[in-house]
Amino acid sequence: MLPLIKNNCQIILARKIMIFMLLILPVILFSLGLLNVTSQNAKMNIGVVDHDNTLLSETLTTILSEDGSNVQAVDEGDIDDHLLKGKVDAVVTIPVGFEADFMQARKPDIPIRTLKGQEITGSLKAGIDITLSSLAQLRDIRQPESAQALMEAMKETEAQGFRFKVQSITTGEINHALSFASGFLFYVLALSMMQATSLILDEKHWNTLGRVRQAPVGKFAFLMANFLTAVIFLILNLIALYLITRFVMPVRTTLSMYLLWFYYGIIWIFFGIFLALSVKSRAIYSSIIPIVTVVFGMLGGCFWPLWLMPSFMQKLAMITPHYWANDAMTLIQKGQSLLVQRTDLLALTGFLVVFASLGLFALRRSQTAENFV
Repeated sequence: MLPLIKNNCQIILARKIMIFMLLILPVILFSLGLLNVTSQNAKMNIGVVDHDNTLLSETLTTILSEDGSNVQAVDEGDIDDHLLKGKVDAVVTIPVGFEADFMQARKPDIPIRTLKGQEITGSLKAGIDITLSSLAQLRDIRQPESAQALMEAMKETEAQGFRFKVQSITTGEINHALSFASGFLFYVLALSMMQATSLILDEKHWNTLGRVRQAPVGKFAFLMANFLTAVIFLILNLIALYLITRFVMPVRTTLSMYLLWFYYGIIWIFFGIFLALSVKSRAIYSSIIPIVTVVFGMLGGCFWPLWLMPSFMQKLAMITPHYWANDAMTLIQKGQSLLVQRTDLLALTGFLVVFASLGLFALRRSQTAENFV
């Protein structure tokens, strides 16, 4: 079987279009998905107009950048220009008398301007309010005479091991960029795995099986070699994705995600084998691929969230493997392991069993080499 696998790999690597479809396209689409800036984890570009220029206002500006956001000073006359051109996502204006009002236990008003809606202003305002609230508690406890004394008290408490920190206690936070990239990956894996199994159609035309049957190699072993060839390219894809998420575009991924992508790819390998055994020409096979992959990808939520579709289409989406794979990906990001997702795993296993059974049925129909080739 090893010589057959080696021969299949050589045939695939000899074609530039196959190399692009199997190795390059999945990486490109996944990377484009990661560039989606709608992720909740994306860092913001924040402009600060500091009219107070005091120690407390500088401390607040520093705290705004501690989550990785890019904080830059902006002149008041340039606010509109920076917002319209997208140089900053929001502008925070620290008014004159900010430090004096705070030290006298008066709540200062800090305006926030943005063109991106309440998502930005809400998160920024919450962060500022929490920071000032913690400083106010420390101020009430220590009763400092000046802002300098308050900052020294804050550093002292941090040095003693006490530090105010806001941490989410939800079960998990969904990275929408990763979900978007994974949806693209589900689409392109179905496409590339079906391209890998299309080699069976070429071998029908070349009468490979007729020659192989004269050697001590069975028909099942011949098809298993094609299956393992596709698995090899699937594993190479996953290795490339691991390197990208680890070194090029750092994103937190887990073993369950890679197991899900691998399991999903196996499903489409079986479907590709069944289709290659059932159709008689490559033209028919090539015309079926976009119908199955694109329509199922659109219906299963690979290109947009399912909640954007009408309710009847959301229910109809359950007939596609893409729906269950995307749902499993969402649950994995919320902290669940793939092995405990019984509904999604059972549905995906059902698709795998159905496609594998159809492939075996198509194989049994070809009782002779003449029927197969």
